[in-house]
Amino acid sequence: MSEEFDMDALLDEMDARIEDTVENAVEEQVADAVTCALQDALPEALEECLADFEFVLPNGAVVRPRQHMKLLSPDKTKLLFCYGGLRVDGSSLTVQTRVSSWETIAVYPSREEAVEALVKVKNAMDAHLEMLEL
Repeated sequence: MSEEFDMDALLDEMDARIEDTVENAVEEQVADAVTCALQDALPEALEECLADFEFVLPNGAVVRPRQHMKLLSPDKTKLLFCYGGLRVDGSSLTVQTRVSSWETIAVYPSREEAVEALVKVKNAMDAHLEMLEL
């Protein structure tokens, strides 16, 4: 028994996939454009909001954000622009790359090593470095 080939169904599926891809790309571009526009239009407000943000590491160290620091991952595959926020999730060091966006820059063998990396970044921020290679 031979299977019939439905060209209309195939074209409909391709159209739907293309439409979803374009829609997702447009949504992402709009979100990025809005985020950039807000960051450009409200730098003082953003800086003021981040200036009050801080958190305490398990070892008691207080981390206060500094804006606009570049972090290079240990394997040199990611260069992230850090807007000041850092956190450890399990054994991952996560960086605030936009006002409401976080990205993992490195996964370490243990939580302790991730915390050590976070302290290294905190010290680099305190020293007002523009870039740090983890």
